[in-house]
Amino acid sequence: MSDARNQLMSLMKIQELALEIQAAKLVVDGAPAKIEDAENRFRERNAEYVEIKERYDAIDADRRARQIDLGALEESRQHYQDSLMQVKNQREYAAALKEIDSVKARIGEHEEAILKSMEEVETLKSDLEARAAHIETERAIVERERAEVEAAVVHAHARIERDGAERAEIEAGLPAALVANLRRVEEGRKGIFLVKAEHDSCSACHVRLRPQVYQEIKQAAKIHICGNCRRYLYFEAAMNPAAAPPPAAAQAAPPSPSVPQPGAEVEAVNGGAV
Repeated sequence: MSDARNQLMSLMKIQELALEIQAAKLVVDGAPAKIEDAENRFRERNAEYVEIKERYDAIDADRRARQIDLGALEESRQHYQDSLMQVKNQREYAAALKEIDSVKARIGEHEEAILKSMEEVETLKSDLEARAAHIETERAIVERERAEVEAAVVHAHARIERDGAERAEIEAGLPAALVANLRRVEEGRKGIFLVKAEHDSCSACHVRLRPQVYQEIKQAAKIHICGNCRRYLYFEAAMNPAAAPPPAAAQAAPPSPSVPQPGAEVEAVNGGAV
């Protein structure tokens, strides 16, 4: 297998590892937002529950206060009823009747309010019981989601460390200039520094390649980069081990002048702008 094919195979593996690391970093970076989203859902459910509970407590307290007031009003009504037997003239009698009517009106108001509050309290109580069960379920869901996210983060950190070590090992066997350049392209192209050459073109930016260059890429005879997007180019079929010449033939053939030696610069095809 030629030096160019070996280096391209290494670049393909580095690209694979780089994308895995990139995906793992997205998992790590996105974890806080996922946990916060789960907690927000729980807080919304809990806020609704608290609001209903406060309404329930307020109505129940008002009902209890009215029941106490109702007892006092009943005593007042009885007092005025008894006072009718002790009035001395029509004016006092009319005044006593007026007080009795006033007390009766207040009693009626309290009784109506108590009846209405009892109905609402029963409705709120049922709602609270239903929501309390839901909140417990929601809390369990949140805790499960948190555990899943945290487990994914642990797995992602392990992948980043493992793939990073493997990448460093592969890069150590490549020319320093090649590694430095691919890192520049990787940084400028959102992690994609290696793409297919197909249909006589760069599959990333679709710039057409010169026929001779395309043939060299198809044979993995030389490493080329796209003159436009600066990404490294490879032909998929050429990376198949079956595509490599037999060892004996490879040894018998003189070294091709088009195959770069380790450390040599690669050729930018078509001279496109970066």
